[in-house]
Formats: sequence, C-alpha cells, structure tokens
Amino acid sequence: MKRKLSTIFVFLFLCNTLAAQTEPQAASSPAAVRQYERYFATPRQAVYNFLYWQNNNRPEIAAAAFGSDPALGESDRIELARQLKRILDARGLYLSLESYPDEPDYKDPLTEQQVILLHKQVPQIMLQKYGSMWMFTPASIKAIPGLYRETFSVAVEYIVDQLPDFLKTRFLGIAPWQIVGLFVLILLGLFVRRITEFVLTHFSHRLSKKTSTQWDEKILEVITRPLALFLMAGTWMLSYSNLQFSVQFNLYLRGVLLVLMYFSVVWLVYRLVDILEFYLTGLTAATESKLDDQLVPLVRKTLKVFIAIMGTIFVLQNLDIDVASLLTGLGIGGLAFALAARDTLANFFGSITIFLDKPFHVGDWIISNNVEGTVEEIGFRSTRIRTFYNSLVSVPNAKLADAAIDNMGMRRYRRIKTVLGLTYNTSAEQMQAFVEGVRAIVQANPKTRKDFYEIHFNDYGDFSLNVLVYVFLDVKDWSEELRERHNILLEILRLADEIGVEFAFPTQTLHVDSFYGEKPRQVGKKLSEEELAKTAAAFGPNGEKARPSGPVLTLNGKPLDFAPHPPAGVKSKGS
Repeated sequence: MKRKLSTIFVFLFLCNTLAAQTEPQAASSPAAVRQYERYFATPRQAVYNFLYWQNNNRPEIAAAAFGSDPALGESDRIELARQLKRILDARGLYLSLESYPDEPDYKDPLTEQQVILLHKQVPQIMLQKYGSMWMFTPASIKAIPGLYRETFSVAVEYIVDQLPDFLKTRFLGIAPWQIVGLFVLILLGLFVRRITEFVLTHFSHRLSKKTSTQWDEKILEVITRPLALFLMAGTWMLSYSNLQFSVQFNLYLRGVLLVLMYFSVVWLVYRLVDILEFYLTGLTAATESKLDDQLVPLVRKTLKVFIAIMGTIFVLQNLDIDVASLLTGLGIGGLAFALAARDTLANFFGSITIFLDKPFHVGDWIISNNVEGTVEEIGFRSTRIRTFYNSLVSVPNAKLADAAIDNMGMRRYRRIKTVLGLTYNTSAEQMQAFVEGVRAIVQANPKTRKDFYEIHFNDYGDFSLNVLVYVFLDVKDWSEELRERHNILLEILRLADEIGVEFAFPTQTLHVDSFYGEKPRQVGKKLSEEELAKTAAAFGPNGEKARPSGPVLTLNGKPLDFAPHPPAGVKSKGS
C-alpha cells in the first residue's frame, strides 16, 4: 500500500514538473558541455560521473550534468554540483548505481517520459534526457539552493569557516571539529529530553493539586518518556547534517535516528494502552460480573502484542526493508515453528476454554493439581495463582482446562462438620438438653444458615456418646469463617458446663464408682426437667445465657482483643 502511494505521488510530481518546465534544451549544446557527452549517455553513467569526478578533482565534468543554460557559467554549475553532493552526503542519501537504468533511451513506465528520479527522499531532483545527454532538469537546478539551506545552518557554516586549519584537517576522514560538534549535538539532544521530562512532570504535579480526576496525570505520565525520546531524536535528526560526515556514516546515523523516532511513536501508542486499561478497569469495577474483570488484562496484552507487531512492520517499511519478502522467507520455517509452538497453541485454546466455560474467575480460591490459592490473573498461556504461602504459581492453561478444579471461591456457605463425644454417664435428659442447646446456639448466631442444619445424638462410640454437628456459615472469607467457628464452639463449651455434661476422651480407665457402705458419687447437676428446658432455652435467641458472638473478656475495663486484623487490600484465604 505504501509503495503504491509513493508511486502515485512520484507520478503526479513528475507530471507537474514536466508541465511547468520549459522546452528541452537544444541538442547542439556548447562545446564546453558537448565534450563530456559520452559521460552522460545513460542515467547510470550520468549519476556515476556526477559523483566520481567530484571525488577525483574534476568538478567541471560533474558540472556538465547541469546543462548548457547560458545564464549559468561553469563556476555556477560547479557550485551547484558541489551543493547537491553535499546535500546527498549530509542527509545520508546513498545512490545505488544498480537502481538506475543503463539504457540511453529509457522511459519512465508511468509517464512515458525520458525522466528519472535521483532519490525518493529528494523528489525535487530529477534527470531528463536532452539530446543525447541525461542532465538535471531546470526545476531541479532551481530547487538545489533551497535544499542546501534546509540541510545546512548558515550559522554553523560561518563558525566552521572561522575555525583554524588544524581543526578542519581530516584524519581517517574525520575532522576534529566534527568530533566536538557530535559531542555538542549529543548533549543538546539529552538536554532537550531532560527539559521535556522535567516540564511535563512538573506540569503533572501541578494538575494533580488543582484537579480531582486522575486522567490528566495518567496521560502525562504515559506520554512523558516517549515524547521526550521523540524530541531528542528529532533534535539530532534536524542537526546531524551540519556535521558534514561522509555519506556512509550519515546513512547509518540517519537510519539509527529514524529508528529512534519511529520507536518513540510506537512506544507512545504502546503506552496509551495503559490509559485504555485504566478506563476499562473503572468500568468493570462498577459491574457485578467478574468476567469483564479478567477480560481487561487479556485486552491489554492483546493490544500490546498487536501494536508491537504492527510497529515493527511500520519501522521496517520506513527503513525500505521489503517486509513482504521477509515474511515470505519466514514462511519456509513456518512448519517447524508450528511444531515448536504446539504447546503454546494448546495453552491458547485452553485459555479460550476457560473463558467460555468459566470454571473460575479472578479472585476465586481454587484447588487443582495440588495447587491451592487465589487466582490473580488469567493469561493467554497460563493462569497465575497466589498460594497461601504467598508464592506465585503459573499453571499452563492446557493443564487447567483438562484438570478437575475445586472452586472454593464459588461457595456461598462454609460447612462445619464435627462430632462431639459426651461421656457415658450423661443422662437422656442431659443429652436432649445439650442437643437442643446446640440448636439454639445455631439459631442465635447471625452468621449461620437457619434453614438447614443437622444436630443429633448420632452414635454410641467406643468411649463416648457421639453428637453430630452439621452447620453452614454464611461468611465471606476464611478469616470470618474461623472467627464464627470459634464463637460457636466456645458457646457449645459454655453450654456443656452449664448443663453439667463432660466431653469424653479416648482412654481406658478402671472406674470404681464407690466402696461398700459409701454413697455413690454424683455426676453433673440435679436439675428438674423444667430447669433443664429453661437452661436450653436460655441459650436460644435473646436468651439470657446466649452469647452468639462469644464472651468478651475485659482487662482494666477494656475489651481484650488479640484477633488478627489484616491491612486494607490484603485478601485472606478464600476471599
């Protein structure tokens, strides 16, 4: 596409130029020009001799390429040739002779005119056939002084002219003043970059104090470094031609500076993705669904990969590298690449399966393949899980898609299942009072599920009468689950003490209840059935003995609280 646009542009430019210029010069050129006719018989010969004879101290031959206009003397043509060569050298515009046709009667395929562009970076300069010689057009001759002023600073040339000869003497093709100038130019670019970063950072701090929104600060933070790099490279790009290095050096220097400028533009677009992520995160935070929360990181990564690929293609195309041929060449190794990337593709399709099936979301507590923790990020290749040891485990999505996943984070209720063993000297009335009291404790606790729980005298054990306690808690995270479990168990302990029952423990004992003639020992309290019923009810809702949140111990009149309180933003297990 770019090549087509360039071709159209050149075609229109050539048409306008040919329409504006005067009639071709007469074939009978003055003898001063005709004697060099053999050097300019084809476009390739014209370009070659224009460069060659200036480098070999015969500028009058190179000057013959500027025609036989009587208004231009030989010295004027020599000066024009010198200026044009300096323009090409300073801008690093290397002329490849193989790109010029070696045919005397060559015609441009678009315009059907005997005209050819010298270099696409200077479309104002063209060669045209006049008689039997290929020479620069009158429009090109008029454009050279303007290009020269754009390329070289008058002030720099004046300063260079005033320098002593030893600073202008070249050693290995480089003069001392050029080294000094290069050092000054580097300092100037770094200074521009530092000033840009300072101004934008200072401006961002001032905006943060005056505005309540974070958008202005975020945008300035994102664009500061890429913009500073662009201005630094732009400063060097506008000034490097004044150093008058050789065309080969300027060719590579120009390429490096172009890469820096293009890279800064791509980098700026790349970092603007963070602004989009900031905006999308604000939108998803206002929704209840977690799917959009985990899509935002994927959108960010996808856009950044896309921008990186397109930016690379953009830079290569502007460096005149044939990207299409490069991609075609890479296609030869496509099969080997596909085989090597099969695991990556499997993980990619695994991520798609996870997004479609939604077995878990970001923030869920999951258990899979001996990995337990909280999901932090779902990527294209792997899912990152923060374990409860605070380590980060990356699990390939292909394995997660095929594995059994226990999503603990999807639970609404947390279960308490335990068996309480009472000693065998517990009476039936005490057992019933104990079971009813535990049920009352469940009813009194605001965090328990009231519509479903099971509390029963369940079994005769080897050394205890077993009571099944099967209760569900409506809590948000593991810390709250442990706290409410503690409260319920503590209430049960107090209930057992009030009723007068004992918890059994696995031992073998020889128990002598009493000796002959002595009164047997009394176990528990002697309470009537009505007193036992009142005791059980006292542990129910609004009962005088009910402590659904656990007893509160005081020290010096202040509640004693050693419970951990995690800082804000820290997620506990199961949150």
